[in-house]
Amino acid sequence: MPPNPLPRRIAVRLADLRRHYEALALVLERTSHEEFQSAARASDPEGLARSVYPVERGSEILGNYVAELVELGLRQLGIEPGDRTASLRLLQQEGVIGSERRRRLHGALRARNALQHEYPDVRADMTYDAATGLLAELPGFLRDYARWLRRLGYGDDEQI
Repeated sequence: MPPNPLPRRIAVRLADLRRHYEALALVLERTSHEEFQSAARASDPEGLARSVYPVERGSEILGNYVAELVELGLRQLGIEPGDRTASLRLLQQEGVIGSERRRRLHGALRARNALQHEYPDVRADMTYDAATGLLAELPGFLRDYARWLRRLGYGDDEQI
């Protein structure tokens, strides 16, 4: 029996995620932790535009996609997601991710939330560390998520 097609909202996010992952990886490759911190503290708009904003926006987009994929996947099971912490815990309970991955993703999503709602109080090192942590965690998360979708009867290797 062929697999069910991926739900559109999941398919769109999975398809778009790669380019944002690669863009953030490129920005982080070109911007050291020290350069990022210096640019984040300086009054120079050039440094903000060149180094800080791309890291912040890239990690924000990827964090949003992770959160949305978690919620959309849970809804496919008929499970109503809670807040981001509860949704990650539910994903762990479903056997999709382990406790360490849940903890690391939670940290990245917490940093994303702080960027959106507490921007003046967010430390530059937290932002940079969260971006690099999210980038490191994404490939494993996506493998776990794809395996889970296949177990649920969705998609094939070309779709996921």
